Amino acid sequence: MRNQLWFKLTGAFALIIFIGMVVTVGLASQGAATQFEHFMVANQMVRPATMQAALANYYTRNGGWQGVDTTLDALLLDASDGMMTGMFGSMMGMLANRIQVLDAEGAVMADSAGAAGGEPVSAAPLEHWPVIVDDELVGELVVEGSLMGAGMVDTAPVVESITRTVFIAAVIAALTGLLLAAVLVRQITRPLVDLSHASRRIAAGDLHVRVPVKSDDEVGELTDTFNQMAASLEQQETLRQSMMADIAHELRTPLTGLQGAIEAMQDGVFPADAENLEALHVEVLLLNRLVDDLRTLANAEAGQLALEKAPVDVAELCRSQVNAMQFRAAEKGITLTATCPAQAPPVVADAQRLNQVLLNLIDNALRHTPAGGTIIATVYANATELFVTVTDDGPGIAAGDLPHLFDRFYRGDRSRTRATGGSGLGLAIARQIVEAHGGSMWVDSPPPGAAHGSEFGFSLPRTAIAPVSV
Repeated sequence: MRNQLWFKLTGAFALIIFIGMVVTVGLASQGAATQFEHFMVANQMVRPATMQAALANYYTRNGGWQGVDTTLDALLLDASDGMMTGMFGSMMGMLANRIQVLDAEGAVMADSAGAAGGEPVSAAPLEHWPVIVDDELVGELVVEGSLMGAGMVDTAPVVESITRTVFIAAVIAALTGLLLAAVLVRQITRPLVDLSHASRRIAAGDLHVRVPVKSDDEVGELTDTFNQMAASLEQQETLRQSMMADIAHELRTPLTGLQGAIEAMQDGVFPADAENLEALHVEVLLLNRLVDDLRTLANAEAGQLALEKAPVDVAELCRSQVNAMQFRAAEKGITLTATCPAQAPPVVADAQRLNQVLLNLIDNALRHTPAGGTIIATVYANATELFVTVTDDGPGIAAGDLPHLFDRFYRGDRSRTRATGGSGLGLAIARQIVEAHGGSMWVDSPPPGAAHGSEFGFSLPRTAIAPVSV
C-alpha cells in the first residue's frame, strides 16, 4: 500500500516510454520502406508520382511539351525528396536512372541522358508512368531501370535490418529512461512517504515529529508547511496544557481559602458573623470575575465574541474613562491626563468592549506607576486608522517579559497575586477584543532608566459614516 504511488508513477512513465518506442520503430520501418519508392537521377531521389504531377502541371501551364527538354533538370529538382550520396547510395546501386518524357504519340520530348527527338529507350527493365491532363493521356514518363528495391536489390532484408537496429536502440533508450524514471519517481515519492509516516505519528499524538526538508521545489515547500503545522499543533497543545494547569491553579487558591474558612466556621473556630461572611463574599466575587474572564477569552478566541457595534467617539470614551479613574490616581499620587481631539474620527465599534480595553490599559498603568508618576492617554488618527495609546513613566518592562504580556495568566511581576495583579487575563482579553474589531494591539518599553516606562496602544480601522438625513 505504501508504494502504490511509486508503482503508479513508474507505470505511467513506462507506458509513455513504450508508446514512444512503438511509434519510433513504426515510423522508422515505414520511412525506410518508402525510401525504396524512388528513382535516381543525378543523385536526386524522385518519386514517380511526384514527377508525374510536375509534368502534368508543366503541360497545363505551357499548353504542350515545347521546351520541356530545357527545364527537365529544374522539374527533377522540384520533384526531388533530396539527395542520396555516399556509401548508402552506392550500396543500393541507384546512382543513375535514365528517364525520358514522351508525348502522346511516343516521341521523345526530353531525355536525362540525351537530346530530345532521339529514340525511346527500350532496354529492360523499364517503368512507364502515364501523364494525364483533364482525363486525357498527353504523355508518358519512362524510367530506365527498376525503382529502388524493385528488382535491383532485395529491400526486405534492408528494411528488416533498419527496423531491428532502431528497435534495439529504442529498447536500450526505453530501459535507460525507465531506470531514470524509477529513480526520479523515488526521489519524488520518498518525501511523500515520510510525510505519510509523520502524519500517522501526529495522529497518534506524537507532536514532536518533523520531516527533513531536502529540496526547494513544491515537495520541499509542502514538507516545510507540514513542519510548520506540526510546530503549531505542538505549540497549541503546550498552550492548552499550560492553560489547564493555570486555570486549575487560579481556581485552587480561592477555593482552598473558601473551604478552609467554611470548615473553620463549621468547627466553631471562626464565627459566622458579617465580617467573615464578607471575606468569603469577596473570594466568591474574585472567582466569579475569573470565570467571566475565562468565558470572554474563550469566546473571543473562538470568534464568537458578541459585539454590539455602533458609531463611537473614541476621544469622548477615553476622556470619560480617564475621569472615572481620577480618584484612584489621586489616591496613589499619580497624574492621569487625556490628550484627545475635541471629536475623534468615527469608528464603528462596541463602546462597552472598547471601554473594557481602556479600563484594562489604564488600570495596568496605575498598578505599575509609582507615586509622583504620570500617565497619559492619547487619541490620534491618520487617513485610515485611529490610534489609542496609554503611556506611563514607571519602571518599564523587562525585555524578556515583552513577548509574553498578552499570554493567558502571565504576570511580569511574579510576586503579584490575583488581588494585587489581576487574573493575568486582562491583556489577553483586550487584544482579542481589538482584533475582533479588525484592529491590532502592541506594547513598547525602552530599556530600564529611559525617559518613560512603557506604552500600550491599539489601532482601529476608520469607518466612513454617512450623514443622517433629517
